[in-house]
Order: sequence, then C-alpha cells, then structure tokens
Amino acid sequence: MAKALKDNFQQLYEIADSQGGFFTAKQAASVGYSTRMQTYNAQAGDWEREWRGIYRLRYYPNLHPDDLMVWYLWSCDRSGKPEGVYSHDTALDLHELSTWTGNRLHMTIPHDFKRRSVPEALRLHKADLRHYEITRIGRVAVTTAVRTLLDLLHANSVQRHHLLEAMLDARKRGLITPSDLVNPCWTAEDRQLLQKLADQSLSYVTEA
Repeated sequence: MAKALKDNFQQLYEIADSQGGFFTAKQAASVGYSTRMQTYNAQAGDWEREWRGIYRLRYYPNLHPDDLMVWYLWSCDRSGKPEGVYSHDTALDLHELSTWTGNRLHMTIPHDFKRRSVPEALRLHKADLRHYEITRIGRVAVTTAVRTLLDLLHANSVQRHHLLEAMLDARKRGLITPSDLVNPCWTAEDRQLLQKLADQSLSYVTEA
C-alpha cells in the first residue's frame, strides 16, 4: 500500500513539475488519486486549491507561483488538453516587446469553447487560431509576435507608440520577418495594417 502511494505521488510530481507545481484533478485521477484522496490531500494542506479542479503542490520549490499556468490549465478541454492561448496585451508582455503592461491576462479561446464561469483575472477573445499563429513561451501557448500585433491593431486598445516599439524590436530580434508581413494567409487589410506599422517603425525613436 505504501509503495503504491509513493508511486502515485511520484507520477503526480512529474506531472506537476512539468507545469510549475500545478496540476488538475483529472491529472491526479489519471495516476491513481481518487476523489476521496484528492479531498483528503487538499484538506490536509498538502495540495493548495487554486481554482475548481486545479491544485498546486504546497511544498513544490517555486518561490513565485505562476498564474499563467493556473489559467492555462483552466482552459483544458475534456481530454485534458489546454485550449487557451495567451494573446493581445499578455502576449506582448511575454514576448518582451514593449514597456506596455495590461491589467488583466488576455487569452484567445476557440469559438466553441464554453465555461459556466470565467475568472475575473481573464479577458477572453474568441478566434480559431491556426498552428502558425501559435508559439510557446515557457510552459504555455502564446500567439506569435505578428499575430499579437495584428490582434492589438484590430483591438485598438494599446497606444500606437507601444506597437511601433514592439514592431521595431520584433524585427530586430527576428520574431517578425519580411515574409510575415506579406503572408498570403492574412487578409489584404491585415497585410496593409502590418506593412504600415512596419514602415512607421523604421523612423520610430524609442524613448530614453
């Protein structure tokens, strides 16, 4: 019995370790933790409940728990696969492309995504993103730099100089290439918006 419990914990730890110490109730169940055992561990304080069905190992060596992973796991579908992709202001920040920082976490989810309640910390956007519009930063999915700028251009929610700064930096770092600006998968309007931003960024002088 003791060996089985140890094996269960080891498997759970491996899952949590890949996710910054976080895991879902479904993941715990997949390695042998019954509903009763989950309740016991939460009540005993070994697991900290972050949200309905999402936990964190209390003694996991992470001095700065990451809310990004909590809400990324929150977006899991029935099979346990995260559907959310961090986007807009949040993606801009994760790509480190601007001094702009939003007040809420922005996440893009598919059109058929459904939840009864949405965390106050999240601002959701619906779009069926294509694979080339998604990258990974750390352990979470994030819109690519070019898709991020397109989203923000359409949303008109961030001051222009922040977007110019982001475009300039993204091109310097190779996160956006000339071919990205004329990608035939974008609409004609999208290509026009991107090219105009790129042209203006060439004469943009960052603030000291």
